[in-house]
Amino acid sequence: MSKYVEAANWIKEQREAKRDFQNFNKIFNLESYEDAYLVQQALEAVWANKGHVAGYKLALTSKVMQNMFGVNTSFKGNLFAKTILKGNQVISLSNYGRLGVEFELAIEIGEDFGTKFNNLTVEDCMRKSKAVFPAFELIDDRNADYSKVDLISQTADNSWNANTVLGSRLENFGNLDFSNNEVCKIVNGQTEKSITGKALENPFNAVVWIAEFLKNRGLELKEGQIIMTGSTFSTYFPEKGDTIEYEVCNVGSVKIKIN
Repeated sequence: MSKYVEAANWIKEQREAKRDFQNFNKIFNLESYEDAYLVQQALEAVWANKGHVAGYKLALTSKVMQNMFGVNTSFKGNLFAKTILKGNQVISLSNYGRLGVEFELAIEIGEDFGTKFNNLTVEDCMRKSKAVFPAFELIDDRNADYSKVDLISQTADNSWNANTVLGSRLENFGNLDFSNNEVCKIVNGQTEKSITGKALENPFNAVVWIAEFLKNRGLELKEGQIIMTGSTFSTYFPEKGDTIEYEVCNVGSVKIKIN
């Protein structure tokens, strides 16, 4: 059994037991981010009960978060089909070690990208995308101590993705400027505002990033896949009884209740 499969099985056991997150890169001799992505690949078989890979998430899309971890790049995680939820949801804290809520624009890919493109732009990606959604990414950091987190371990742990919640779907979005489109986070009636451009200056830059990442590995973005593009607010750690809503202006909204 390869070290990647061993690490993937260890992650599965840790998550199912809701054990506190600990770095494991040295346990399994994971020396690079490429090693971390090979563990993600091994998780596809280990997590067969979660369904096929139905899209991707991008982590650390803001400069603040990159600076906190001392890096200057984002990182990929996989979205599994059976972990993607649609519409307003009731979320149970008991299903997570520690639940974190992130506020994102989700993008549905409208056509296969192929591997022959060069100098892909935001505009190219908008044309190749079919729909956008306000969305929550539900991460499970399992009480991680952020001052000690090793990003090879965190990335190998599928960048902590647990669930995706997709809100209302919009296909006619070509007129919107996602570099500064207003968004609202509403927690128990208290509203904060931001813009979609907080994620990589434009969330469609996440599509550029993922498309190029896959191309470099002989893979491609596929029609119907979902891209989670990074949070426009800091991660929110909810408490039982919270009602959390996310509205993307001119797109729609999504709501979860925590029990």
